[in-house]
Amino acid sequence: MRSIKTAMLILWLTLTLSVALVSSVLKNKVQTLERRLVSINTDIQRDIESIHVLKAEWSHYNTPERLRKLAYDQLSLENAKPEQIINYSALQFNYEDSPTSRNGKMNSKNLTTLVKAIKR
Repeated sequence: MRSIKTAMLILWLTLTLSVALVSSVLKNKVQTLERRLVSINTDIQRDIESIHVLKAEWSHYNTPERLRKLAYDQLSLENAKPEQIINYSALQFNYEDSPTSRNGKMNSKNLTTLVKAIKR
């Protein structure tokens, strides 16, 4: 009877130590994961702030006034003049009635219309 009590005591002590050891290992893993989570959340917050700064810079750099000034200064672009604008309704887009006739010769009426449209 005494040996059964001793065996039961050893079994309970072993079980208690096993549970303590497993819970200690799990606690360390959880703490490591929590530190990693805090680090990831910090990185996410930093990225969100960077995105806000980048959006503000994008808004500033793409203002029409700034782009107009840059185009004028860097590219020497000027406003379009009325004579540079072609009325597309004056151009020939009908594929059956193309500038080349059925014989392969140039249709002079279509060429005149095209030249007039370009000169406008």
